[in-house]
Amino acid sequence: MKSKMFFFFMSCFSFYQCKEEARVLTDEEAGKWANKEMLRDINLVYSDSAKIEIRIIAPQMIRYTDKNESKEEFPIGFQAFFYGENNELLNTLASKYAIRVRKEGKTYMKDSVTFTTVDKEILKTSELTWDEILGRISTDKFVRIIRKNELLQGYGFETDQNFRAGTVKSVDAIIPAEKLYKEEK
Repeated sequence: MKSKMFFFFMSCFSFYQCKEEARVLTDEEAGKWANKEMLRDINLVYSDSAKIEIRIIAPQMIRYTDKNESKEEFPIGFQAFFYGENNELLNTLASKYAIRVRKEGKTYMKDSVTFTTVDKEILKTSELTWDEILGRISTDKFVRIIRKNELLQGYGFETDQNFRAGTVKSVDAIIPAEKLYKEEK
């Protein structure tokens, strides 16, 4: 009986010790959070007719609630997963910082932006804009596209959000010779 009582006491003590205390904000700190909400461990699912289209996960999101400034900021980064007709994963998009401006229907990503297809084609750049209305992804910055046995790089890029047809504006490429010249038999 003593051991059960001791275990109960230690469990309560441990629980009390792990409790996070509420932090009191100064007036200045509270003013910075006016019309904002901070959310943690985000898992957003966008669907249409019970079919998942996009899933977004992020460790933190700041939602601006002012009617004139409706946006969501991902200060620690985010990952977006794009799904097809049968809920199969098509592409992923990730960055270390992003901000979605609802009024514009655009998400602006910065810092280590990576777009990956299920075929393992990878786009890397420092900045990328996702136009949700048009379903387009673009940048004017340096891009690197990595494919099996192929490396494309240049400045400026635009594609659809499914990465099916894209354009690099100024290209520098490393392409295997067998893709350039067909052997004659």
